[in-house]
Amino acid sequence: MSGASVYTLVTGASNGIGKAFAEECAARGHHVLLVALPEPKLEDVTKALKKKYPRQSFDHLGVNLMEPDGAKLTFDWCYNKGYKINILINNAGLGNSGPFESMPFSFYHGQMQLNMISLVGLTHSFLPILKSQEKGFVLNVASIAAFYDVPYKSIYAASKQFVLSFSRSLNKELEHSNVSVSALCPGGVLTNEDVKQRTQELGLVARKSALLPEEVAEYTLSQLLKGKQVIVPGRLTRIVKMFGKLMPYNFQLNLMANQFIKNSR
Repeated sequence: MSGASVYTLVTGASNGIGKAFAEECAARGHHVLLVALPEPKLEDVTKALKKKYPRQSFDHLGVNLMEPDGAKLTFDWCYNKGYKINILINNAGLGNSGPFESMPFSFYHGQMQLNMISLVGLTHSFLPILKSQEKGFVLNVASIAAFYDVPYKSIYAASKQFVLSFSRSLNKELEHSNVSVSALCPGGVLTNEDVKQRTQELGLVARKSALLPEEVAEYTLSQLLKGKQVIVPGRLTRIVKMFGKLMPYNFQLNLMANQFIKNSR
């Protein structure tokens, strides 16, 4: 890092992959800004990092990025405190499984706001600051679902397809700049007991390919800093993705439907 005022910013930083990113970045010597819902665990994670890495700088912001002004509030907080960032990790997101009609539109509206609109807003706001650094990086967290149409996860999968397409397109636009944009497309990540249970229900391949958040963070950060455009952690997940391209579309669609209808709740 070039100085105490240059930070990595991680959204969704109090749990799961986001927390693992914050910890991995700290272990690599980064100063870290943690953004997540205003809950006690956000402050707990920040305090733990400050204690473990006393020579580095950490701060946190509790904000709901499902709200329309969430991205602006985050940018304004950084601007007012004089925080400059050279790595933006757009990790905050919301998933679900179940028939489309099982959730109210308000849920999907919030999901799309978080998974797409806030992500774009943060990227747009911070891009000039990233360009002012010696080297800047944007990591947008998508999903292995970004490569498929997924019945019973239709809005989630579509939102992650958006993230992947946006990231690839923007990376091309910025290819002659000092900023690179990467999309992370993980398979199953064992973030909590509920996810572990759902992974068990999806069968052998899902169980064998699932990774711990710490594994995802370590691999992803290494690939991000190399400028890798699309990052798929886990050898088995990459193999499954490769074979997925060879499947006829209707077979693939039926396979997804059969998998996720039993995972719906």
